[in-house]
Amino acid sequence: MKRNGYFTPSRFASVFLSVVTAGAIVAAAHAAEPAKLPAAVRLDDEDNWQVPVTVGKDGWLLYHNERFGFVLPVPPGLRPLRPPVNGDGQAFVSADGKVQLTASGSFNVDHMGDVAQRWKDALAEPERTITYKRKTDTWCVISGVRKDGTGFYERYTADKNHCASWSMTYPQAEEKKYAAWIERVANGYQARLGMGLDTLQDEGSR
Repeated sequence: MKRNGYFTPSRFASVFLSVVTAGAIVAAAHAAEPAKLPAAVRLDDEDNWQVPVTVGKDGWLLYHNERFGFVLPVPPGLRPLRPPVNGDGQAFVSADGKVQLTASGSFNVDHMGDVAQRWKDALAEPERTITYKRKTDTWCVISGVRKDGTGFYERYTADKNHCASWSMTYPQAEEKKYAAWIERVANGYQARLGMGLDTLQDEGSR
């Protein structure tokens, strides 16, 4: 059984410090009131922000971005950072700061967000070694290691109107540990282009 909830700065602090097992995080989720996704996230108050998530029995979270519609699985132990003002995405980070998971959505304006262009830019990025890459007409994946020893995995999806992406960085020395995380995020991630509240329509449909 899953329950919906919000992570707030104060609530997550208490949950994160006390959670050692998946059972503990589920208990914290049961204590939360059922949540509704906010129509808009107001960030005027530094200490008053929320991140909508669904909490699973095994401690994994499922984040839903209302503005652009994408859905992102989040591994246990990663805490949300303060959301951006425009609500286009979300970042999650480990307690030691060594692992970061980010996802965002955007509009594909003047084909600047096309997969072919993103692929070209990613391959040209300096000071990193690419160990895996794959490209289709609608998405691309690139992974490898940066010069400083940070492993990375990046996935990008786009159509003619919308773009969505997620990436994870982690210590390359612990690649075996995080490979399972990456696989689960990749399998559960849904770009859901054009299915958020903020969409671009073709001229002919307006």
